[in-house]
Amino acid sequence: MFQQARKRPMVEWGFTRFNRLFLKAHFANIQVEGPPSIPRKRTLFLINHSTWWDPLIIFHLNDKFVRSDGYGMMHEEGIRRFPFFRSIGAYSVNASDRRHLLKSLRYSLELLQRGSTVWIFPQGEEQHLEKRPLQFFSGVSYLAEKCPGIDVVPVSLYYSLEHTRKPNAYIKIGAPLDKDSYAHLDRKSITEHFEMKMTDQLDELKKKVINEQHGAFIKI
Repeated sequence: MFQQARKRPMVEWGFTRFNRLFLKAHFANIQVEGPPSIPRKRTLFLINHSTWWDPLIIFHLNDKFVRSDGYGMMHEEGIRRFPFFRSIGAYSVNASDRRHLLKSLRYSLELLQRGSTVWIFPQGEEQHLEKRPLQFFSGVSYLAEKCPGIDVVPVSLYYSLEHTRKPNAYIKIGAPLDKDSYAHLDRKSITEHFEMKMTDQLDELKKKVINEQHGAFIKI
């Protein structure tokens, strides 16, 4: 059964502080590189998905850097097991149930149309960080097609063990994708276009991390 988010400000406040301490205990640094201006309303953020940590990193990114009214999809089973996450902006999705998936996508449209941001892992499930192609599902192109006025922003996550005991997390927030580059495309081609842009950005981030080009990053 599809379940909407039910944000509760006090729960969000408490989880925000817990999450900051939890990530600090497990990561040496969390660093982000972003454009001079990031849209904070009516924006669809697309993120690659490779680890259990990704949702917590994204929550932290929104808390410390983007600061939007953010919502995100969470698998139906996870929501059922941990309904608490609805209180911080998660809502359910089940790609194997077409009716459930459509309800989730339509709810995403409602959130975008009212000015919130929606954060989605277009791969649908965790894939190895180095796996290519990224293999996006078509739901993201459905949202871009049905709500053409939104900004679509690629977000890349890359984890690395370097000169510290704890791992480092790197985040690259791209500029909004040029709407004219995909507005005329069919849904399958839009999905492929988004996947290509995300792949290029992730590979660029990987290259910077390997070459220790950290000058453009700030710690969050």
